[in-house]
Amino acid sequence: MKSLPRFAASVIALVATLFWLTGTALLGFQEAAGKGQGTVTRPDQPPKVGSADAPGPESAEAKMALDQARQRLLRYKSIKAKLVETVALSSRRFTMHGNYLQGSGTDLKLRLEFQVKLGDTEGSVLEVCDGQVLWTRHHIGEDVRISRRDVRQILKAAADNGYSDNLVTVDLGFGGLPGLFASIEQSMQFDQFQEDSADGHKLIVIEGGWKANMLKAWQGNKPNAPLPDYVPSRVRIYFDSESLFPRRILYLSRNAEQQLRPMVSLDFKEIETDVQIPADKFKFVPPDGIFPDDLTPRFLEQIKQRRQLGSN
Repeated sequence: MKSLPRFAASVIALVATLFWLTGTALLGFQEAAGKGQGTVTRPDQPPKVGSADAPGPESAEAKMALDQARQRLLRYKSIKAKLVETVALSSRRFTMHGNYLQGSGTDLKLRLEFQVKLGDTEGSVLEVCDGQVLWTRHHIGEDVRISRRDVRQILKAAADNGYSDNLVTVDLGFGGLPGLFASIEQSMQFDQFQEDSADGHKLIVIEGGWKANMLKAWQGNKPNAPLPDYVPSRVRIYFDSESLFPRRILYLSRNAEQQLRPMVSLDFKEIETDVQIPADKFKFVPPDGIFPDDLTPRFLEQIKQRRQLGSN
């Protein structure tokens, strides 16, 4: 099955940091809302000039920091945080506010909700997984769409076909933050590592670009072609130096002068770990009159196609 990893799919959907969401939400929201307001924000560090999107040699320190951060996320009994996502595209700029809840890293329980307003149109995105079924609700203006994925059924089918849980969480988009980092690690090569500080907090900052196979997927047979406008060139991640919890994920794109500018930023605030989260936060019941779209067969077919291609 020739499909881009889940991280790449979410970038196409312009909610690059909300990779575990079904990506059409923001695209549909933009169509419904029309033009946004505001201007592109300035980068928090001086831009780097260059025309090549291929990353430099891999930094062993950056790779280790990313891997260790993901492993720590899996060890928490729970995660609770507020999220602020800012998207800047050409002259359009808007901000989304939301909340993220995660159960134990292995039980697949999560809840992610965002609210956004563009012009006179308001919308929200909700994803809830009780460890068995992952529900997604897009509410854009008057339109409400709900889908479901039987996570356990999909994982079982993957296991029966010889695929690891990690592959499924990366390619099919499960697993919340740990799944995101697994996908980033698969898609990006980190060539920069540095220590920094902000607001009295010591930080570890890593930065990288698309791996060669991913660049080829975006550029096809034109290696010098610019990336599409909706695809970032690089990603920069800011970790707390002690806990290695991500404080900010920043996606950078190049302007006409080949300078890097922020495209999407995701900030984690009011972070709490290993706290009690009510069980009903991971429950979802579709409202009367709305019939969910069951995406499970589609994912099962992807697994089947992957196996068929692998055996050829």
